[in-house]
This record gives sequence, C-alpha cells and structure tokens, in this order.
Amino acid sequence: MRERRMATDHLENTLLSVLYDRPLPARRLRQLLGNISPATLSRLTRHASGKVVTFGQARSTTYARPRDVRGLGYRFPVFMVDAEGNGDKIGELLSLHGGYRWEGIGEWASELYPHLPWFIQDMRPDGFVGRAFAQRFGPDLGLPDRLTAWRDDDTLVALSRRGEDIVGDLIVGDESITRYVRSVTTIVPVEVTAYPGLANAALAGSPPGSSAGGEQPKFSALVKRGDSCQHVLVKFSPLVSTPQGQRWSDLLVCEHIALGILERFGIPAVSSAIHQVGGRTFLEVDRFDRVGLYGRSPVASLTVVDAEFTAMGHSWTAAARALFSARRLTEAAANDMSLLDFFGDLIANTDRHFGNVSLIPIGEGRTKFRLAPAYDMLPMYYRPRDGEELNWGAYNSVTPGAWPEMRDAAKAFWREASGDPRISGPFQATCRANLEQLSLFDGAPRIIRRS
Repeated sequence: MRERRMATDHLENTLLSVLYDRPLPARRLRQLLGNISPATLSRLTRHASGKVVTFGQARSTTYARPRDVRGLGYRFPVFMVDAEGNGDKIGELLSLHGGYRWEGIGEWASELYPHLPWFIQDMRPDGFVGRAFAQRFGPDLGLPDRLTAWRDDDTLVALSRRGEDIVGDLIVGDESITRYVRSVTTIVPVEVTAYPGLANAALAGSPPGSSAGGEQPKFSALVKRGDSCQHVLVKFSPLVSTPQGQRWSDLLVCEHIALGILERFGIPAVSSAIHQVGGRTFLEVDRFDRVGLYGRSPVASLTVVDAEFTAMGHSWTAAARALFSARRLTEAAANDMSLLDFFGDLIANTDRHFGNVSLIPIGEGRTKFRLAPAYDMLPMYYRPRDGEELNWGAYNSVTPGAWPEMRDAAKAFWREASGDPRISGPFQATCRANLEQLSLFDGAPRIIRRS
C-alpha cells in the first residue's frame, strides 16, 4: 500500500512538473507520463484536486495547472454591460501556467490562448489617459507606474480591480463589476464651463473618466443634451497664448471640420463640437461605446483585430483588404476604411496608426466586424514637435490623384478650414495652400472603380 501511494505521489509530481509551462491534451500528457491509461490519468487528476484543471470533453480534453495571479485566484468572471447598463456574465478567464483559458457562455466560444485573449488585451489602458491611470492606481495595486512596463498579469490586475470604466462594454472581475454598480449613482453631468478645471486636473495626472487611448491630452465627461445625457471625450489644446497652443487649437478645429466633411460624404464619423473657454480650445466628441446614461456598446481597435485575425496589415487599406478576405470585415466597412485612408493622406493626417480606427463587433462570438464612426482625423503633419519650428508649408500627398470622391472631400475640408474664423490667420493660409495644391489634380487621370 505504501509503495503504491509513493508511486502515485511520484506520478502526481511528474504530472505537475510536465504541466508547469503549458497545458497539454490528454493523449500527449499520458505519453509523457509513461503511456499511462486514461483511467490512471483520471485517478491522478482526482488525487491532484485543486492543482490541475481540465476543459474540453472526451478526446479533446486538455489538462492545465491553474496559476494564481497575485492573490486574486485564477478565475476571473467577465461581464458584458448592455445598452440599459445591466451586467451579464458571459464567461470566465482562467489564468494557467503557460497561458489563459477563455470559458465562454452561450455564443462566446471557449479557447486556449498563450496570452490574454484579444478582446481582454484590447481593454488595456492606453495613451495619455492610460498613463494617468497607471500613475493613479499603480501604487495601490502594486503595478509599474509606466504602461510600457506592464505585462499580461499587470493588465489583468488593473482590469479586475479598477476596470469599471474601461472603453467598450466588458468588465473583468467581481471587484470591478461591484465598483461599476456603485459608481453609476455618482455620475453627474458637467457644464462646458467646467472644462478648464477638468483639463488642469488631466494635466496634473488625474483625468476623470475612462482610459481611452491616444496621446492627445483628454478627459471624459457626461454632458446634458436636452432631456438626455451623452458621454463624451474631450481633447484640449495648451493655452492658445503660446504658439504651440494656437497650433493645437487650429488642429482641433480642423478635426471638427474633417469629421463633419466625412459625414457629408457618406462615411460615418463621431459627432463633435468646439468650445473655446478658459484660454484653451476643447474638441468634444460623442462616445460610440456608451449609450445614454448607463448603457454601453462593444468596440474593438484595429490594432488587436488585425493582430488576432490576419496580422498582415501595414496600412488601413491593407488591413481592410486582409480582414475582408478573411471574412472578418464587411465589404462596406472595408471600402470605407480604404476611403478613410485616402482622405487622411489628402488632409495631411500622417498619424494613421491602427489605434486610430475602431471596429464594432457584429454577430455571434464577436469575430466579424463593421467600421465604427471615424475619429482622430486631423492634419497631424502640422502638429508641434519639441525643439522644432512650426511647419507652415503645403503637404505633399502620396495619392493626390486617387479616388475622386475623397479628393473632393479633402478639397472641401481645406476650403472650409481656410475660412473658419476659429482658425488662426497664418494657418488659414496654410490650408489655402493645400487647397491650391490639390486643385492642380482636377484634370488629372482618375482611378475608376468597377463593381
């Protein structure tokens, strides 16, 4: 009896050792344990109760070792907040030695990942507000104060403990969903007159609201719109009394104009408004991941969608084609994303990275997408750069002769910007120069699209 117990203990230790760095399917695990029988493996895992988890059924059964994440355990419930603000559990994320297991409920397919699932990774705080999030909560949560130093466990700790107001409609962890339920009663609309104070708080490292990405200083707020409320993101310039502040003010007005032009030419864009108060210019844009006072909507960045499903895109156009070919993106969305790419080039938007395009999941399982309303569309070629003089010259577009409708849209943009009184006189002149340069291609050959 003693020898049998010792043999079982030895096999159990071997089992735990083999599973230390990766989950394994049953057949491979039995081979590594000396070609033991399925019955012996079943008996071993029962003996190692709490030290080994299984998922899948019959021949597809996989074994893994659970991994505690800094005292929080290894099971993290994930909730989806609907348009009314109600939270529904959609699955659990299991932290394992050698990866993560997503155990979905209903339409959410279960899957094993070597890293955080893409839809969880996409919730990671990012950009200007994300850095403030790390500085604000990092010390209490034991996290690095620099986002660039965060690993998957850091992200999981942040999301599960302070993730009640992250971009999108998902909330990770019991603590965060509890904080969400408590926080909804404290949401208070603000007036535009409060924006200067909120801007100062953001610059001091304590921006209110959720961790939206992007490097431009911003904060989130709730504003009144008649009898209803609207969640907004608010970008703001430095004080316009400085050359850099005036330039950023000009660019924010340009972004407002560009978004309106896109809507006029049939490409959905976020609704926006310009407010000039307290010596700054504020660009207020409606959030498409929030519904009314409490509701939320799903959203995914092109960054993670491209990385998860194709990993072939080097531009918005290339990513659109790859995702459409992979049947992840609708044809209309792929066409609109390409048009956005061309429009961005024609209005000197040199910051067309994958974080500046969002997609909206459609259908079951969130593996197919349509294009979210456009945002962050402005002539970033003219942004102030530390240690450099401001740029005033006309921009040389890469594709000035392509897609006539987008060239017409870009001309409308430069024309409107060149006459907008909220834009400084010198930068109006720059806008006129760009309009004149694009007009040189009015009689040039065009690309003809055939259906």
